[in-house]
Amino acid sequence: MSEWYYVHGGQQLGPVPVSELQHLISSGALDAKTCLVWKEGMADWQAAATIPEVMPPPPDAVPTMAGTPQLGADPTFAAPAPGSLGMPQPSPGLPGYGQSAFSGVPEIEPGSQPLDIGACISRGFELTKRHFGIIFLTGLIYFGIMMGIGIVIGVADAVMGIDNTPQHPSSGQMTSPGPTSSASPVAVGVSFILNLISKVVSIFLSLGATRIGLKLVSGEPAEVGMLFGEGSKLLRTIGASILFGLMVFVGFLLLIVPGIYLAIRFGQFQAAIVDRDLGVLDSLGYSSDITNNNRMSLFGLAVLSMLIVLAGAIALCIGVIFAIPIVWLAGLTAYRSLQYGPIATQDRVA
Repeated sequence: MSEWYYVHGGQQLGPVPVSELQHLISSGALDAKTCLVWKEGMADWQAAATIPEVMPPPPDAVPTMAGTPQLGADPTFAAPAPGSLGMPQPSPGLPGYGQSAFSGVPEIEPGSQPLDIGACISRGFELTKRHFGIIFLTGLIYFGIMMGIGIVIGVADAVMGIDNTPQHPSSGQMTSPGPTSSASPVAVGVSFILNLISKVVSIFLSLGATRIGLKLVSGEPAEVGMLFGEGSKLLRTIGASILFGLMVFVGFLLLIVPGIYLAIRFGQFQAAIVDRDLGVLDSLGYSSDITNNNRMSLFGLAVLSMLIVLAGAIALCIGVIFAIPIVWLAGLTAYRSLQYGPIATQDRVA
């Protein structure tokens, strides 16, 4: 008899005989549409509903008495709607935060599963190899646009006589940060607006890049055009970024450590906005919830990510082309793992 494993509540359970799986499904303890199962010989985990072998046999026809209406025989005797008789439904997300599009897999209790740093990095590496084409093209467009905006700003500053190069103290002169020139206040104002536009465009593109990354991490198809598809979330992200920046800035003023803690605790806000379409405060609150009990692990992932990028830069800078996508996708894998546990670091069949 085949021995089966299944995922429930974010945990891998089993082995159990197929009869027990059928009982759990028929009793409503497991949702066949969202419960992932596996046995030896299968290439990957699959939803129970896609495997006839584990589905309970259909109930025998209910005997009818004379004069008793049969199902479907009378339009006034319709089949019950799904859920009306306790039929299992896809598990919702955290209360108050909506639901994430992750193939119906139920979320784990926040902080109930430890974050596996190595698995996140390994997943990022694997996805980078697998999807390097779309990742490279996305990055090329992203950095190309930002570089073009930077060139325009540089030319405009030069025309207006604004010098943004840092001054060095010499012969009694003090260093002064920021634009230093005799340019008019209007020119300085125009330069400020152009730099502000650059920041807004950067946030806009980062939202689209986050959508592409979440698609790749979730095993869903992604397109480069998604880079320009998250404009509806721009204002919320700007608002959340301002609050996040203020919190972290104040935290760094308080001996640095509080700033690091706040950055880790609330740092998942942008992914939450893209993933769940949350508002400013809800996205920060959601980040606080899902990072519970895993903030030290996220700090370790951040340190390891910086080392990977540094190693890529040392490798004649060519390695950065691979290092940046790896740590980017590792971070989004960590976000998914905080939601769904270790299953987020594995290939799945939708």
